[in-house]
Amino acid sequence: MCERDYAAGAGGTFPAHPLRTLLTMMGVRGLVLGCLLAGCYSPQVATGVPCGEDGACPAGLACRDGRCELPDPLDASVLDVAIDACPAPRCEGAELVDCGVATSCPLGCDETGGAHCRQMVPANGLDPALLAGATADVMGGDWALDTETGRIGRGGTELRAAGTGVISGIGFQIVEGLGVFTANRFHLTSTSDWTATGDHPLVLYAATTIVLDKGAELDVGAYDHRGVAGGQDASTSTSAAGCRGRAGRFLAAGFAEGGGGAGGRDPGGDGAPSDDASPTGSGGTQCATPSTIPLRGGHAGGAGGADSACSGGGGGGGVALVAMAAIEVHGAVGAPGAGGESQATCDAGGGGGGGGAVLVEAPVVTVTGALTANGGGGGAPRGSNGNRGPLSTASMAAGGAFTGPGGTKRGGLGGAGTLDPTDGQTYLEIDAETSTTTIARGGGGGGSAGRVEVRALTADLTDAVVSPPPTTSTPELR
Repeated sequence: MCERDYAAGAGGTFPAHPLRTLLTMMGVRGLVLGCLLAGCYSPQVATGVPCGEDGACPAGLACRDGRCELPDPLDASVLDVAIDACPAPRCEGAELVDCGVATSCPLGCDETGGAHCRQMVPANGLDPALLAGATADVMGGDWALDTETGRIGRGGTELRAAGTGVISGIGFQIVEGLGVFTANRFHLTSTSDWTATGDHPLVLYAATTIVLDKGAELDVGAYDHRGVAGGQDASTSTSAAGCRGRAGRFLAAGFAEGGGGAGGRDPGGDGAPSDDASPTGSGGTQCATPSTIPLRGGHAGGAGGADSACSGGGGGGGVALVAMAAIEVHGAVGAPGAGGESQATCDAGGGGGGGGAVLVEAPVVTVTGALTANGGGGGAPRGSNGNRGPLSTASMAAGGAFTGPGGTKRGGLGGAGTLDPTDGQTYLEIDAETSTTTIARGGGGGGSAGRVEVRALTADLTDAVVSPPPTTSTPELR
């Protein structure tokens, strides 16, 4: 009778009752209580006898109106007894057993503080509570993600409106200075091209998985002198600037130093002097940032000859992919620095921007594509701009070039892979009659590569392009 009635409660012959519905959802605990509700409780004592002193009654009976009667099935004390009849959750190997139901725990089972399946503890202040309500599967598209407002869109097309909290199944919050988007999963298909706007580093945080198909791109790099997603804007300062490239100096018409490239994983390249002996716009120093924990963007190159028209390149941004189950990157994720600028009216080239930071964090990480934070090339001494750091290769970004009677001279190469950025070159033009220098312009130094980190229990980077070489670490489990 008990088993039949319990099955009926799961299948539908019980009359509708909110408590019965709750008990059915409670599994084995529901079985005990369902039996009470269905009349399975059958005490072996007579009912209706007077209650004893202080309402005492034989076991299985309760004092009601002075008589010992069967207890009310909805009585809280009975519910407590029935619920307590279900053993506390426990770990059996890698399974969590709760009321007889076993659940496999992919990361193991832990009884510390009560039996539970272990979960990864994300870095950078991310809390799994941020995932609540973020049920969307975000797939495909060409989107710009605004790390200031939470808007996801491109032109007049919008996937998520601006605002914090969960909108259209996608969450957004500012967490420790990071713009954090949350969803059930993110999937960039082969034609997806996602970029970032706003000043905060970008975080994609998924309850399950993040996948980038081959051909997909997630780009938080800088363009021109402007950094995004935590990358710095270029500077015209000639003072010591730490990781930021120092601007060159204007000395006289046709005589100026190139701007220094930004530092990062390594020092930035120096801007070229206005002649072979004069001081130079020094490159930024090797620095602790850009870093992935805390997540920070890259530093910018200095302007050529302290002229904003020949600006240094902006620093690459910061981006983190965080998933509670797994991440696959078959496309490209990059935070390149921009190339230093150069124009025909400038007397020196700007320094290349430093690469930013890329963090990939999940229990299982597989990368067959590219993770890059390459530096930008230096601007030419009055010629072409330096190249932006490449997104999907470990090649050094070329410096801009200028060709004249004094030959061809270039800005420095941007750092990539294990290679340091190089210094800019000086273009000298000599008057044939007087043998004196008439023009002396410095090319900008190359920007340094930033940082890439893979934080995983299991990581396969066998076929990946990772530039610069990655830092690897293991996430905490709890």
